[in-house]
Amino acid sequence: MAIISSIRKRGGLIAAVIFIALLSFVLGDFLFKGKGFFTSEQNVGEISGNTIPVIAFDNEVQQIADVQKERMHKAALDEETMNKIRDNVWEKFLNNLAFKPQFASAGISVSDNEVKECILGNDPDQMVVQYFSDPQTHQIIQYFRDPMTGRLKPSSVKTYVDSLPQDEKPRWAEFEDLLRDSRVQNKYLSLVKKGLYVTKAQAQMDYANLNRSVSFKYVVKSYSSLSDSSVKITDQDRLKFYNENSYKYKQDASRKLEYVIFDIKPTQVDFDEAKNQITKLSEEWKEIKIRKEDSLLVVRESDTRNFDTTYYAKGKLPVQIDSLAQSAEKGTMLPMYMENNKYKISKVMDYDMVPDSVKARHILIRIPGKDSLAKAKVKILIDSIKTVIKKKKNFEEMAKKFSDDGGSKEKGGDLGWFQTGRMVPEFQDACFKGQKGDMPIALSKFGYHLIEILDQSERVRKTQVATIEMKIEPGTKTRSDVFAKTNDFVDKYHTTETFNKGVEEMHLIKYKADQLKESDKAISGIENPRDIIRWAFNAKRGDVSTEPFSFPDKYVVAHLAEIREEGIAPMEQKKDEVELGARKEKKAEKFIEEMSKINAKTIDEYASKLNLRVMPGEGATFTSYTIPGIGREMDLYGSLFAMKQGEVSKPVKGETGVFIVQVEKITEAPATTDYTAAKTQAKNNLSYRADMEVMETIKKKAKIKDNRAKFF
Repeated sequence: MAIISSIRKRGGLIAAVIFIALLSFVLGDFLFKGKGFFTSEQNVGEISGNTIPVIAFDNEVQQIADVQKERMHKAALDEETMNKIRDNVWEKFLNNLAFKPQFASAGISVSDNEVKECILGNDPDQMVVQYFSDPQTHQIIQYFRDPMTGRLKPSSVKTYVDSLPQDEKPRWAEFEDLLRDSRVQNKYLSLVKKGLYVTKAQAQMDYANLNRSVSFKYVVKSYSSLSDSSVKITDQDRLKFYNENSYKYKQDASRKLEYVIFDIKPTQVDFDEAKNQITKLSEEWKEIKIRKEDSLLVVRESDTRNFDTTYYAKGKLPVQIDSLAQSAEKGTMLPMYMENNKYKISKVMDYDMVPDSVKARHILIRIPGKDSLAKAKVKILIDSIKTVIKKKKNFEEMAKKFSDDGGSKEKGGDLGWFQTGRMVPEFQDACFKGQKGDMPIALSKFGYHLIEILDQSERVRKTQVATIEMKIEPGTKTRSDVFAKTNDFVDKYHTTETFNKGVEEMHLIKYKADQLKESDKAISGIENPRDIIRWAFNAKRGDVSTEPFSFPDKYVVAHLAEIREEGIAPMEQKKDEVELGARKEKKAEKFIEEMSKINAKTIDEYASKLNLRVMPGEGATFTSYTIPGIGREMDLYGSLFAMKQGEVSKPVKGETGVFIVQVEKITEAPATTDYTAAKTQAKNNLSYRADMEVMETIKKKAKIKDNRAKFF
């Protein structure tokens, strides 16, 4: 069936992704037979006491990369794909060394029957549903969808799996392995969740905290009301604030990087050179009269390496040539034009009067195998079907009985209206070059199609135009000039002080990458910056890269402005925050002293004597994250819910100022004896946290050291 062929084609891509994901499960446990295997000092990490040598890690990466290159028909993979492969290889080691042992120790396994039930049962696993869904619409593909329920149809899935060619069966086995291991993890998490319990006392407390509210009034003296210049702080004040708040300054290892970019852009010389080349090509192309030679020239010379066979209606070609192309004769060279930084020349190859859209239906008979005998048998069958239809006028009936296209079979083969570009070329040509009422037979990669052209729109001229594109690239001289300019910068400005001076003198833009981690893979404006990041983690503070970093379209000179080690940041690195905090502390002390001297009984008296405005606060609850009208003031929050109705607080130091509050009304939670809802909500909250926190706890227990960034 065509739909099966289609999903098999798409399944190859899915399988490529699955293959990488499955590294966690299917490459075997032979690497983990004992700690003695991992003895190399050069290792990419350590998990559960097992070191992972670079050579073992990289060998697996290269094996997967080789498979990917073969499947994608590429000589090399881009860096983004390689990074994904490395990440998934790491996940494989993590799974085998941290997660699998934990799951096994709990006695969890998944039988073959369970896997079968996940695939063919009435409630298939979501991974299975996703496998048989269209990646664009996320809807189950029609052939695999039960028309009555809209759910996955087990019989269609079984037909697909049973009909897989021998060379595709291992990919399906990989998917089953992934499904099995996903099920093991889900069982483990379910086991943990079953052990979660919320007592009645906890439910009562949650219910009260959620439904008890406080209405209050307050005054606040904002820190901004006192100028910074009027508050003097000493080094002792700064040190005191830093010591009291050092827990806030815990940080991961990171770097602050500054860099300048020297873009390699085409100059006028490069534009002129490209224009001269494409002008010569245009003259050469003008003399060619044989279509085959036209296509050879286009494929050889165009950056796209593509000879376009599409026929375009008016308005569908680039505006620079559209009008001329639609009225020109075959063989006409169209004027050169520029689009998206490319010079382009085009030639009218052909034109025809064809419908803009066609309505058709078809019967598809796929060809089993690749031998000529099978092909001949299918051709005889499709001819016989055509003969019957011609005689009995029963196309719809025959389509439902014989067609292998699950997408249109139940609709009697009806494909509706479609324009060019929607169907495979052989099918498209038969529909658009034929006439209404014709019943042509076309052979495509899917098999033999018996087509009935039901209707056609009005015929219009459509033109086939071949195009040679030439991107304007920087030439050797341009690159050499930019490189010389970059080296000149490195020679003159190779210290912290001179780096900033060079930025000004050469009118450059200084970019910054703050909080840069050793494992990061991105820096703004730079593609694949791993070499720069590795340099940053091996350089000294203040270093400027002695050689420019080279990229296809730019050179980069980097300056290491700051080194932040893992742990508590030193006060020097947090001096701005410490300065601000220490000054705020001084203001708070001053305000609290001033407020404490006032002899007042109510919030209104405080407001009058302090010349402040009384502000209302409504409906604050203990489970809220913020106080209405105030925001996130956690110190004030604690005081507010410890007070009695009518009570006025002492001055409370907050984030934005010093507060005094008076509780006006406390609304207790409505009386109840049924705490089921509160208990359910509390348990749901615990279950939600379990999914992430359990896995993170296993990772923490494994004491993971990830050194990949030092090598890749």
